[in-house]
Amino acid sequence: MKELLYGRNAARECLRARRRHIHRVMLADTIDPSILIDEIINLARQAKIPVQRIPRKKLDSLARNHQGVILEVGRYPTVDIEDILLHAEKLATPPFIIALDHIEDPHNLGAILRTAEVVGVHGVLLPKQRAVEVTPAVVSASAGAAEHMGVAKIPNLPQALKRLKQNNIWVVGVENTLVALPYHQANLAGPIALVIGSEGRGMSRLVKETCDFLIKLPMRGQIESLNASVACSLILYEVWRARGFETA
Repeated sequence: MKELLYGRNAARECLRARRRHIHRVMLADTIDPSILIDEIINLARQAKIPVQRIPRKKLDSLARNHQGVILEVGRYPTVDIEDILLHAEKLATPPFIIALDHIEDPHNLGAILRTAEVVGVHGVLLPKQRAVEVTPAVVSASAGAAEHMGVAKIPNLPQALKRLKQNNIWVVGVENTLVALPYHQANLAGPIALVIGSEGRGMSRLVKETCDFLIKLPMRGQIESLNASVACSLILYEVWRARGFETA
């Protein structure tokens, strides 16, 4: 099944990652030359992918905010938990995983995947039901970072978290509750799976009960919680800092 990826960054990262089949690159016939457009064209030519000039109105009918670039591609490739653990093992670094408990907003997921890729997360777990998938909108919101990230679709998140615990990975939930530790008091340096709850509802009961412990971000204003992607990004950088800003 084919999908349409849109946007310059999403197109470039898809071409760089080469994780899915790319049928063709469509460029608006009125697009101005730029370093990024030249890179997209060169990457496509190196991979022997057709580059077609298309009337801009035609691209407008296919996708919003395409920035003059659309890729016709195969479906987003997912991985297994074992693939994520093997990836960490090959890099000789403690597993660094995110588990998302029914995130539904594509922009939140895209923002999380963007930060996750930047700080070196080895993989992301997504429930198969009642959660957004990695759609073209998510790839666009991630500025193409989703194309480099291993994402596993999980039928039962609590069971998946228990499997991680059996592999000596600490499962840490992020939630603003009285029993949660302030994030700076927690040891986040070792193997870790960071659990982020859904927008509004937070973590489900079974997922929360599976966590080894909970952490929270301090807040002093009137608003009771942070956006899921913002909270996740702040904690991801704290985990990376605790791990000595490792570069592997």
